[in-house]
Amino acid sequence: MSATALDVITGALKRINELAAGETPDDNTASDALAMLNDLLDSLSNDHLACYARVENIFDLTSGQNIYTVGNPAGGTFLGTVTQGSNVISNVTAMPADLAIGASVSGSGIAAGATVTTIGANTMTMSAPATATFSVLFQITYTTPGNIAIQRPLRVLTGFTRLTTSGISQVDYPLDVIGLDQWSSIGLKNQPGPWPKVLYYDAAVPLGTFYFFPNPSQGGEVHLWTDNLFTDFLTLDTPVTLPQGYARFLKVALALELWPEYKGMAPMPQALVEQYKIAKAAVKNLNAQAQSTATYDHAIAGRAKNDAGWILHGGFR
Repeated sequence: MSATALDVITGALKRINELAAGETPDDNTASDALAMLNDLLDSLSNDHLACYARVENIFDLTSGQNIYTVGNPAGGTFLGTVTQGSNVISNVTAMPADLAIGASVSGSGIAAGATVTTIGANTMTMSAPATATFSVLFQITYTTPGNIAIQRPLRVLTGFTRLTTSGISQVDYPLDVIGLDQWSSIGLKNQPGPWPKVLYYDAAVPLGTFYFFPNPSQGGEVHLWTDNLFTDFLTLDTPVTLPQGYARFLKVALALELWPEYKGMAPMPQALVEQYKIAKAAVKNLNAQAQSTATYDHAIAGRAKNDAGWILHGGFR
């Protein structure tokens, strides 16, 4: 399903009888409702069952490092010029002190997904050439990435470590995601081991932190599954594609948000409340994943020590 913010806002206002059939909201009404819609989307990211996708994040482990910052928040802006076909941003008037290699850069003529590869006195090199020429100074936006430059997740669901060295490539070992109490109970958090078995995630702002145990003694990949994060509608006409059922859910949910703004203390119609419950339940039922009931006892399932059973638990307990 593809919809725009204006589609959702119009549907919500009709549900509270602020618009008739064929009418559209005026600019001020639409602008206010857009802000409320984006607030609603932001809060939906906090609800695991409202999130419709599980995102696989892949990054490399560094031998001897078990703590990584994660996130890629906006850092600020600077002025510069670009030339089509060139990877260099020139004539930077004031190089930001917090600009780092790996930062994402965006602006007119800059390719989507471009990152900083080198930094000079008043120039910097991008990972992709400029798509147009802008010889007059213009504003460029940059980010301040952590060790892992992905969108900062709200939660980590599950994950595994994939070995890529020592001739044992493509073998995956599960990661247990633990809480702060369990992490605090580990006495020697920097204890070396072949690869991590547990992960604690501190979802701080603007950068979160991954803590792994034990401290890996070899390289490898970490694959972590997180919930998708809902992004704001940038404009009223910004199209967004969502799974079936979300258009209805957003319209009814926004109608509930708008009701006090337009109706004050008037009782909310029970029919609208019931529509919201039904729409929300449909979305959450769609996103609920069946839990596996298959379990086994490691002691019962154990084999002779000279077989390959060590692969299941990484060779240590």
